[in-house]
Parts: sequence; structure tokens; C-alpha cells
Amino acid sequence: MAVAAATARLVPLRLVGRPTLAALAPPWASWAAAAGGRRGFCDDEVPKWHARYPAKYFDFKAFREALKEKKESMSEAELREVRREYAPPAPEGWTVLSFLEHMGFGDGAEDVANLFERWEDFISMTAKDITRIPDIAIGQRRKLDRFITLFNHGLWPKVSSDEFFERFGGRPLENEGTAWTAQDDKQLLELARLYDADFGDPWIYVSWEMQRKAEDCRDRYVELVIKPRERSTTHELAITKASRPLHMHRKFRMIPPDLYIVPSETNFPLAPLKFDLPAAFKKYRQDDIF
Repeated sequence: MAVAAATARLVPLRLVGRPTLAALAPPWASWAAAAGGRRGFCDDEVPKWHARYPAKYFDFKAFREALKEKKESMSEAELREVRREYAPPAPEGWTVLSFLEHMGFGDGAEDVANLFERWEDFISMTAKDITRIPDIAIGQRRKLDRFITLFNHGLWPKVSSDEFFERFGGRPLENEGTAWTAQDDKQLLELARLYDADFGDPWIYVSWEMQRKAEDCRDRYVELVIKPRERSTTHELAITKASRPLHMHRKFRMIPPDLYIVPSETNFPLAPLKFDLPAAFKKYRQDDIF
């Protein structure tokens, strides 16, 4: 009897501490059950908690698009500040309006000039920034983009030849124009062997190694290697009338001439004439051709 009483006491305690299914159900379950398990419409009665706390979902695609736009806008703003900082100064006496007049912008030049407070804001524009200028034609946008690009690269307005050379002449190489020494010739031959002067065009690399122009390095190599090698042997040269182009169509009224570049015999000595046509081909030979 004591055991039965203990069991009777323990069972109610265990049942009281365990939650029921109704307690675990979400708060909208009773509303859905009252609606018969169907979707709600506008004329259905909506609980106050549902109107106050509507369901929210995280739109990951929209989040990525917004993040991408934010990064692009920040990057463009940073690049815009860099362009403003390093923008070339205006020519003496020039303003934004002067720039537009010299490039032949056309109608609306004053209205466009009034949009910019500083020269740097105008000259640092990109093609995308130009599209934001209101009330101008497509041709004016393209022309403005082209002249701003030319100005930023120093190609417009035109300057004297001396100033142009000073801008784009570059820095001379360390050994440019100096006389060749025995040590330089030795280094040239080593580099020509390293970069394989008989294959391709390695002179741009040799030029940088020797701090001389590529043409000077190539010409010096010709004097040291090519000319002595060709002078030590003989060469054969044969030109026949068989290379004459054929007149294949009546519309081709002009037959282009052939151009033969024959090297000088000083550097390319000719071999003695020893030509013997095989007997099998002698009957086909024409003296007026070959």
C-alpha cells in the first residue's frame, strides 16, 4: 500500500511538469485553426499581435545588390578624390567656360560652366559623370568626354614642339650616345648569346641591360658578328622572269612591279657562276626566261 501511494503521488507531479502540445503551439495557431486552416484574406479578422509584428524575411539577393552598389559608390568617390587631387591645372587665363568655348561645345556652355565651382571638379569628370549633366545632347557629351581625356593626357590644346618633347621625350638612358668600348662589346656578345640574337627580336632586353638604344645595340652587333660572318663566305643570287605576276583577269589593268633588294657585294660576296642544268630538263629550258 505504501508503494501504491508513492506511485500515485509521483505520477501527477510528472504530468504537471511536462508541457502540452497546445502550450508548444505558436500564437498564430489558434487564429489559423479558427479560420479552418485556410489562408487569410483582407476581410478576415486579424489579431492585433499579427498587425503589430508582421512576418519579416531576409532578402539575401537584395542585400548583395545593395552591398555591391555601396562598395562601387565608395570606390568611385575615392577615385574621384584622387583625380581631383592630381588634376592638371588650367591653362593661364582659362576657366570652365573658356574650355567649353575652345572645344566648340555649342549651345548651353554657360549653363554647364555654372554647374562647377572649381576647375578640379570639371576636369576630373569621367564618362559616367558626364552623363549626369542635364539638358545637353549626346554629341556634346561625347565631344566633352573626348576633349577632357585629351587634356588630361597633355594632347590638347596643342603646344610647341619643344614643350611636347619635354613632356613625352622620356629620360635618356645612362650610356646613350657614348662610345663603345671593348668591355661594352664583350657584354653585348654575352647578352646576345643569352637572349639568342638569332631568334626573334631580343634587342629591347639587351638595350635595357646595356642602357643604350635598341637600334645602337643591333647595329653594333651587326658590325661585330653579322658582317664578318657574311664576308667570310660566298652567296648565290638568282632572279628569273618566272616571278612575274600573272594577268589573271581583265579587270586587273595594272600589273604590280617586283622589288628586289640585293645586298652589296662588299658584305655579301658572290660565288663563282657554276650552273649546270640536268639533261632531263634541258629540253624544257627557255633562253629568254632563264
